[in-house]
Amino acid sequence: MDHDALAQLAAGAALDDLEAAEREELARHLPSCTSCQKLAVDLDDVMEELTLAVPTLWPPPSLRHDILAALHASDGPARMERAIALPSPGRPPRLATWGSLGLAAVLGVVAIGFGAQTARLNEQLEATNAAAAQAQSKVAAREGAVALLGDPRHVAANLQAEAVAPGATAFVAYAPGSTNAYLMAMNLPPTPPGHVYQLWVADEAGVHPLGTFQFDGEGAFVAPFGVDLGASAAAMVTLEPVGGSQGEPGPQVVFGEF
Repeated sequence: MDHDALAQLAAGAALDDLEAAEREELARHLPSCTSCQKLAVDLDDVMEELTLAVPTLWPPPSLRHDILAALHASDGPARMERAIALPSPGRPPRLATWGSLGLAAVLGVVAIGFGAQTARLNEQLEATNAAAAQAQSKVAAREGAVALLGDPRHVAANLQAEAVAPGATAFVAYAPGSTNAYLMAMNLPPTPPGHVYQLWVADEAGVHPLGTFQFDGEGAFVAPFGVDLGASAAAMVTLEPVGGSQGEPGPQVVFGEF
């Protein structure tokens, strides 16, 4: 058995998907091959990462303070109105008019301040919601990948690291006949500012661009293909500007044939 086939066995061992004879052959090979030893360790790390839950997402510390400030501001007009003495019956109406104008000015200032506070709260809530959505997508991808690896129909293939990420370890797992397919990788660098990772698949019809993802460089990178890979011949990840590419692929990050 050649080295590439033995590397495939290392991936199969991480997925607990080897026959007894294959396990024995891998066990005889590993002590004499440092690259396969490293691959086995990296794949075990990927599997451990897939089982970890995403840390709890907390809102920014300033959010509570700003909400309380906005609530106090909303009660401000009532407090100010109670604090302004009403004109006595004998006082000229002109003074009452000036008092009303003064109250209107105060209420206008409070309304402006409350509006600015509300806008700031909305910005913070939007940022928190975006971070929560990203965390939920990450959890969903990991849960989907774990479920797939437990499916006896799944197929796995290694991807080779390219110059963009020379230390990366990656493989694809998919269930033929379904869109249940995921890329799983370790040691991918974070996406540079203004860039994304993009998935691609190749078949007889050509090379097809798929989804784009940003990655912070922490832990395992798990991304769904969202298509049936049963008829595909290869898959790769490229580095693209934000928005991705629909034409010529950019620099390859990992690549592999099925």
